[in-house]
Amino acid sequence: MNEKNPLLTFFIGVALLGAGLYWLFNSVVVESFGFGAFHVGSTSFNIPSGLVIVPLIIGVFWWVISPNSFFAKVITVLGVVIIVASIIASVQFRFKQKSLYEYIIMILMIVAGSGLLARVLLTGDGNDKKDKKSDKNNKNDYDKYLK
Repeated sequence: MNEKNPLLTFFIGVALLGAGLYWLFNSVVVESFGFGAFHVGSTSFNIPSGLVIVPLIIGVFWWVISPNSFFAKVITVLGVVIIVASIIASVQFRFKQKSLYEYIIMILMIVAGSGLLARVLLTGDGNDKKDKKSDKNNKNDYDKYLK
């Protein structure tokens, strides 16, 4: 059976990609080191939580006093960015212990599913071949409605 079924290929790709990603995401443990801790490689430095919020407090205070001030808005946005960056920087991802075979199967499922989805979605595999006779009939039908 050499017929191609793009819908079946799509669903097999979705199943492989979904199962591979689910398996991979369940193999990752997310840990946090506390608010305000920056870890870069083997070095780390901590900013106390209160000091992270100070630029936001100053920016909002300045914005309330002078609502048209550009710098007050910049400091407020900078304060929010510093808070979000410190939260993101304090998160660490760690993989659970698994065998190399399991990781290879996970990656292969993700790559195979992505490839099947790309083949169906990007190449239009299956329904692009139209019968020239049906196109001619459709054009004649269209011409009838215009008259």
